[in-house]
Amino acid sequence: MDTLRNLPTDAPANLASLIDIREGRVVSMSLSKSDTCQIMLMAFGSGESVSEEIYFGDTLYTVLEGEMPLFIGNAKYLLKTGDSLMIPSGTSHAIGGAGGFKLLQMTLQK
Repeated sequence: MDTLRNLPTDAPANLASLIDIREGRVVSMSLSKSDTCQIMLMAFGSGESVSEEIYFGDTLYTVLEGEMPLFIGNAKYLLKTGDSLMIPSGTSHAIGGAGGFKLLQMTLQK
């Protein structure tokens, strides 16, 4: 069964306010329970990163707070608050390694 979870239902809230940056950590909160769509909030402490990875579905990153370095091959992008970028399925990429930031990640499984 596909469901959303950990989201406000009584009143509107800013997504970035639902998760806190903790120094020395990468914090994540799942917002969905589904075999076909993974939605997560993530908060990266300053200098924290996720090394190269490949997802078997298209992935959308949206920066909710701060600036997120994103690496695809030899290309480097700096996504700022409000910026989004889609990474096609099967594309090796890495994120993080600068100041603290928060992001929304959505991956659609094929």
